Amino acid sequence: MLKARVTDTNKAVQTLALDIISRLATGMGNPFEKQTRFFVIPVATVLSDQKAPIRAAAIQTLTAIATACDGIDSMIPGLNTALETSNPLQKSTLLHWISDWFKDHEPSPALDLSNWASTIVACLDDRNSDVRKGAQALLPILITCAGFDYVMQQTNSLKPASRSSAVPLIKAARPAVPTVPMPPPPAKSAAKPVVNTVPAASASPPPQSPTIGAAPAPKAGNKAIGVRRKLPHGSSRPESRAETPVETTQSRLLGKAVIGNVTSASRTLAGQAPGASSSLPLHGTSVDAKKVRLGKDAQRWINEGGSTRKDLAELLQSQMEPHASKDLVARLFSHDHNAVNDHINGLTTICELFSSAQGGDETVEAVCLANFDLPLKYASIKAHEPQPNLISKCLDVVEAVLAFLRSVNYQLTDAEALCFIPTMVYKVL
Repeated sequence: MLKARVTDTNKAVQTLALDIISRLATGMGNPFEKQTRFFVIPVATVLSDQKAPIRAAAIQTLTAIATACDGIDSMIPGLNTALETSNPLQKSTLLHWISDWFKDHEPSPALDLSNWASTIVACLDDRNSDVRKGAQALLPILITCAGFDYVMQQTNSLKPASRSSAVPLIKAARPAVPTVPMPPPPAKSAAKPVVNTVPAASASPPPQSPTIGAAPAPKAGNKAIGVRRKLPHGSSRPESRAETPVETTQSRLLGKAVIGNVTSASRTLAGQAPGASSSLPLHGTSVDAKKVRLGKDAQRWINEGGSTRKDLAELLQSQMEPHASKDLVARLFSHDHNAVNDHINGLTTICELFSSAQGGDETVEAVCLANFDLPLKYASIKAHEPQPNLISKCLDVVEAVLAFLRSVNYQLTDAEALCFIPTMVYKVL
């Protein structure tokens, strides 16, 4: 609600909203960086206002956010979107604010401004002189953080006349980049004594165990973590993976099998009989299928109140049928005289599934990660039903799903959060 007031047509309300955001950022400090994705874009949009006091209030708010978050690192995506505007006043004001910020604050070594490169290079030939000046002022920092060669590559998309004017400006900004000496290559001679020592001490079999336990095992564990995080697939269990080289190999193979929708080979590695996953109330491990569903959902699962909408129930049923057992679908979408009890039984089955997935078999974990949006959507469309026991069971399902996601260190995306959080808020209110 505060985000919506930032762009309110009432200037008094807009100014108050900007002041509140500044105070929140100052009061929270660094933890406010998690909130920047809500506020940076609307606050930057205010910079297009023709009234100087309103723009000054927006600048003050951006400065308060950057100060509280110890830099603009968390603001980069929002600022990138704001810089793509066609409004010259917003663009020039924002460019000058960013360049002024970097005059007093050194960019962090991990700061990546490569996404800004094409936009800022295009601004070098903008019709508005203030936009051109702002882009030129920001060039040294852009080259430092994105690299000279990468910035030069962005000129290839310009027209010949624009490129001929942009290239000299980029080259002129290059000397401002501090030169960092390359680290010397590791001396090969230093590694030779170690290599020569191993054969000398390898007369007996035991020296093989340090080689396996010291380097490869943690490397395999890190690889498994990377695979899960990319899927994302929750947390790993490094203790069990580092016990023997056999378990490390199984973990690596199992990670590949999860990506490939859990083949029968992965079930064998996990110690399950083929066909075991098909007996689960939910099945399928395709994270892409979930992304496709969420991409088409928009905000249709936000339920402010009232009984279940028939169109949403039919849509959710069609989404669940390819990924749920017939028995579960029949219970959740029952229409007979005992329908409420069927709904509660179906929700109980889902609760048990997600509870068992915490620290359980990795195949069940993969299935739950690929399908957890479905029970959250169901809870959203049933949360406002008049039966208290059904509402209570919906809340139990939400808690079970969230407990499972916490157990695998999974971070919800915006689309996943929209499946249930707004509805739960409306329910509480």
